[in-house]
Amino acid sequence: MKIIDLKDRFARLLMAGTFASLILFTLNLFSYYILHFAKRRFINYAALMIFGREFSNFTEALISSIAQIGFSTGLIVILGHLILKERSGNYILKGLFIGFGSWFAIMSMCYIIGIHKILPITLGSATSYMLNSSIWGISNAWFLHMLDERYV
Repeated sequence: MKIIDLKDRFARLLMAGTFASLILFTLNLFSYYILHFAKRRFINYAALMIFGREFSNFTEALISSIAQIGFSTGLIVILGHLILKERSGNYILKGLFIGFGSWFAIMSMCYIIGIHKILPITLGSATSYMLNSSIWGISNAWFLHMLDERYV
């Protein structure tokens, strides 16, 4: 019995979304800890949604990280069904659209509901988020395309 049958579209979207979300998570931490370009991590926003504040210990950081990866994967599954059709052309451009559009929509919602009052965003963070989200969308489209080519 297979746990995940990659001949199923949902399973391929879930797998591609998970890989792309892990890349997003890694890029965000790289931008924060190594490049010192971003002043916030995506997990700060996840912690705020879950705990009502930034995380204060390793367990809360771990839960926030899992939630952020899960949210990113879920977003890809939903948008992938709507935008990334099987064997469609321009998958890289569509991935860029998903990544950039998601970044803009999420940052806009954060502003509308007042999260930026609690977690102010800098130009470096906004730019980092935009680039990371674009790479996330493109990498997801590429992973999904590769899985579609192999299993469809």
